[in-house]
Amino acid sequence: MKKLLLPFIALLFFYSESIFVSLAHGETLLQNRIIVPHFLLMYLLFLAVYYQHRTALLLGFIFGFLYDMYYTEINGIYLVLFPFLILLTVRLMKIFYNNLFVFGVIVIINMAIIEFLVYQINIIIQRTELSLIQFMDWRLWPTLVLNIAFYIIVSFPLKALFVKLQKAWLEE
Repeated sequence: MKKLLLPFIALLFFYSESIFVSLAHGETLLQNRIIVPHFLLMYLLFLAVYYQHRTALLLGFIFGFLYDMYYTEINGIYLVLFPFLILLTVRLMKIFYNNLFVFGVIVIINMAIIEFLVYQINIIIQRTELSLIQFMDWRLWPTLVLNIAFYIIVSFPLKALFVKLQKAWLEE
């Protein structure tokens, strides 16, 4: 049962992104803004830093592939970016002091990296006509604000969950 808990939670975060987008799409507050929730990536980063980075890498590959199949028409972007950002975050957290504020800054930087790289790939293959200023105004800043708010809400519960799982794993 314990082995299925982490993929099940990842699956919940995976589907919560599409549910959030479908609920927020009708809001008039957003106007021309595009918000992209990265709840799954945030979960995977918590998993990597506070529990087991190998499990996070495996789930990153699996859900990166599913993310490409389900949300994008370009296969391979998230399949490569999720594990890359997981490895980058694990390495950075070994360098910096490990607390939720520093981790939060790194998570938000990762969100900006993934958004910018996806934008650049879309520019290269000519799937978007947004200028860099439009991208930053319409997509990057609203996405970062949403993910910061989500981080503030889930950071303490997720850290507590993974610290508890880590203690149980070490005791076995």
